[in-house]
Amino acid sequence: MTCLTFLHAVTRDRADFDPFIAVLPPELKASAVDLPGHGSAQRLHAYTLPSIASAVDPQKGERNILWGHSLGGLVALWVGAHRPQSIAALVLEDPPLFDAMQPRLETTHWARGFRALHAIMVGRAAAWTVSDWETAVADWPCGNGTATIAEAGGPEAVARRAKQIAALDPAVPIAMVAPEFSAGIDPLALIRRISIPIVILAGERSLGSALSADDLQVLGAEHNVAIVPAEGAGHQIREARAQLAVQTLLSVV
Repeated sequence: MTCLTFLHAVTRDRADFDPFIAVLPPELKASAVDLPGHGSAQRLHAYTLPSIASAVDPQKGERNILWGHSLGGLVALWVGAHRPQSIAALVLEDPPLFDAMQPRLETTHWARGFRALHAIMVGRAAAWTVSDWETAVADWPCGNGTATIAEAGGPEAVARRAKQIAALDPAVPIAMVAPEFSAGIDPLALIRRISIPIVILAGERSLGSALSADDLQVLGAEHNVAIVPAEGAGHQIREARAQLAVQTLLSVV
């Protein structure tokens, strides 16, 4: 049996995948997990890519496919490179394979955003409730262009995002910009350790994608990597191009 495991982006949780899993063929065994520091998962003393990835446990004796979005894509790649016998294929949804690596991270809006969120969470929002967060996140960008979460997803998306932030360990966003998070990690070296298919769903850089045109050229030269462009999508490809996301997944099942 094929087991599909979905790994979410930083600051989010497994509930992000509920709408997507709901439209998949019922015969597929699909589940999403909370990564450490998110949702109901354990909190860690230190958040690094290896420590977060250690919480992912592929099903023994099954044909495992990992779908990772953003941070989840980095985690999926790490698991695939270090436990290749357990994984049949990887689908990476707009993974920040290079944007998340220092020193390039410091040139991106991600670094500024992580630091700002950490400061808010340990400062004026330290005692905020989910309701308080709903007021705040409604005006946050949705990850696909300039629309806000409220505009793009309505009250349901706002409520889901607020619960995610309220449950988040404040140490997570600041860990993302710490040198230790990606110390000694070379995404291309990880890819080259893997013989299984790797499919990368890539949004448009101008709409918020974590992958540049140069990144895609470098990645597309790898023998086991297939690039699937998602026109009209930024970083949240499942939301902007749901049918394309489903088709991409079914192509590797």
